[in-house]
Amino acid sequence: MKFSCDRTVLNEIINIVQKAASPKSTIPALEGIMIEAWENGKIEFTAYDLSISISYELEAEDIERGRVILSSRLFGEIVRKLPGGEVTIETDNKTYLTTIESGNAHFTITGMDPENFPELPGVLGEDGVILTYSDFKTMVRQTIFAVSVTDLKPILTGVLFELNKEEGTVSAVAVDNFRLAIRKVPFVQVNGNFNKVVIPSRALNELLKILPDSDTETIQICNSKNFVSFRFGQVQMISRLLEGEFLDYKAAIPKDFNFRVKINVRDFSHVIERASLMANATIISPIRCNFDFDRIDITTASNLGTFNDSIDVEPFSNKMVIGFNYKYMLAALNACDDDEVMIELQSNLAPIIIKPMDKDDYLFLVLPLRMKE
Repeated sequence: MKFSCDRTVLNEIINIVQKAASPKSTIPALEGIMIEAWENGKIEFTAYDLSISISYELEAEDIERGRVILSSRLFGEIVRKLPGGEVTIETDNKTYLTTIESGNAHFTITGMDPENFPELPGVLGEDGVILTYSDFKTMVRQTIFAVSVTDLKPILTGVLFELNKEEGTVSAVAVDNFRLAIRKVPFVQVNGNFNKVVIPSRALNELLKILPDSDTETIQICNSKNFVSFRFGQVQMISRLLEGEFLDYKAAIPKDFNFRVKINVRDFSHVIERASLMANATIISPIRCNFDFDRIDITTASNLGTFNDSIDVEPFSNKMVIGFNYKYMLAALNACDDDEVMIELQSNLAPIIIKPMDKDDYLFLVLPLRMKE
């Protein structure tokens, strides 16, 4: 195998692909990047840790066909430290001894037999949904904070993706035992069927890291029974899906409320951040909010001390005192796109709902905490 390409391009490719390489495994090939050179002018770089795979297809010239697995860590460090300009990589197709050259720098490293690389999962067909990069990143960012961080219910460690053809939208839903986040975005196109799937949060986090910013370029999401693929530009990621029955999240959302309060997201967040300074790290100290017609009084107390503050709001129709975990409330407020949102309250033991003023494209739910008198 032999090919040449620009060092900067190669470095970017490795940074993307190696996110799917296992940092440490009993199977050495899982710690590597498979490089395959084809006579049609294509070079494919792939890493796969048996949970997710990432492949990048590069066009190159003067290619000699062949395959090899190189250590992701070592290969990445070498390319990062090479001088700028063109890099030439050549592999002996029998011994897998690989040379990497750029300028006067010359490395020779031992590659691995490509036959040891695991077979990639297949996601057959072209059925799927197409979203813009920006919409996809928005829906993930505004829901992934609410996934469960424990393995007690593995299905809740992922984000549910649902298609609604009538609305022309795709919804992302994340939920744990204390909060819920929903975000809807319009789809660009749907080809065939797109089934309801639960995608692991790790795969989505890695996508956020490598997906460029764009309002026009698109990502295609396709699924089979057990896997989902994401295709954008020259990259394809395949992830195993989570199995099981997702929570009936619609039943958890109150159908009515006693009153609504319009709040300034920044003002409310800043007060809660100040209150959090008095929170005990080992004992949950609820933030107590007293909704009192035209103001909200925020107080908390712990063995560290006490705090109280207030913000003025537009008059509303009722009074209520409710408590919550400041971390969950701040995470929901930080995910809001708007300067002002509505908080809907039913009772001091019912979920707190945070919604946009005049849209229905997102909804955040935070469960209250019981407070001592």
